[in-house]
Amino acid sequence: MTKNATILFVDDEKRVLRSLKALFKPHYNVHITTDGHEALEIVKNNTVHVIVSDQRMPAMTGVELLREIKQVSPATMRLLLTGYADLPAIIDSVNDGEIFRYINKPWDNEDILNRVKKAAQVGLELAVNIPSPITKTSSEKQELEILVVDDDIDTYNAVQEIVGQKYTVKRGETLKSAFDILSQGKVMVIISEIHIADEDMSLSLKLMKQYHPDIISIVLTDFKDVQSLIELINQGQIFRFLPKPIRKPLLENSINAAIQRYLAAQQRPELLIRHSVEEPKPNSMISGIMTYLNKIKPFQKKLIH
Repeated sequence: MTKNATILFVDDEKRVLRSLKALFKPHYNVHITTDGHEALEIVKNNTVHVIVSDQRMPAMTGVELLREIKQVSPATMRLLLTGYADLPAIIDSVNDGEIFRYINKPWDNEDILNRVKKAAQVGLELAVNIPSPITKTSSEKQELEILVVDDDIDTYNAVQEIVGQKYTVKRGETLKSAFDILSQGKVMVIISEIHIADEDMSLSLKLMKQYHPDIISIVLTDFKDVQSLIELINQGQIFRFLPKPIRKPLLENSINAAIQRYLAAQQRPELLIRHSVEEPKPNSMISGIMTYLNKIKPFQKKLIH
C-alpha cells in the first residue's frame, strides 16, 4: 500500500511544488523544497521512499542531487523531472544517479501519478531489503559470461582486454546470434550497441529487462537520440549509457559496477524489484523478438509492473 510512502519533490519553482503537493498529498506523505542541500538533509533525517527532482536548479542540479541521494540513501527511488531535452544531463542521470524514471515537463497527471506509484511500491519494499555483502567465490564467477552485441570488433576486443581471464566474453554480431548466446543462460551483463547489422537493439533491450531483469545492460554507442535514451531508462532500466569512441577506464568501471549489481541480485533476488520497467509501446517487431526471448530460461521472480 503506497499511502505510507514518503515522497520528496525538489524544484526551484514554488508554483511547481504547490501543484505537485496538491496532486500527491491525498496519496502520500509529501515533503517539498526548492533547495538541493535541504533535500539532502530531509533524506538523511527521514525515510524517503521516492525523490522527484527537477534538473535545472541554481545551487545544485538534479543530477548532482540524485548522485548524492544514491550515496546517503540507496533505497530511495530517484526520478528526474525536467522540461529540457539535455542529453548530457540525461546520460549523467543514468550513470551517476541511476534514476528509476525520467518524467517530462509539463507532465501529464495520470502519467506522473503512475510512475511515482511504481516508484513508491519499489521504495517501500527496498526499505526493508537492504543489500548484504557479496560472498561469491571465484569459481562461481568464472562460470558467468559477458555478452558484447556489436558488429564492431574493437568493442569486443576492448571488453576482452578489460575482463581478461576472469570471465568469458562472447560476441553477437546480429540479433539472432546474440539471442543464441543468451539462450545458454550464463550471461550476466550485456554490452550493446544500439544499431547492429541494420537492426535496432533498443526494443530487445527493453523486452529483455521486462522478462529477464537479472541481466544488466550497458549501452555503448555513438547514437545520440534523447527520446530513445529516455525510453531506454523508463522501459529498459539500462545500467549505464557510454559514448563511443570507447574510453577504457570508464568502460572498466561500468563493467565492474554491473558485475557487482548482478552478483548482489543473485544473493538477494528481491532487490530486482528495483529494475521494474514500463512496457514498451506496441511494435511490429515485438512478436519476432519474443520468439527469441522464449528460448531463454524464464526468470522466476515476479516484479511489480
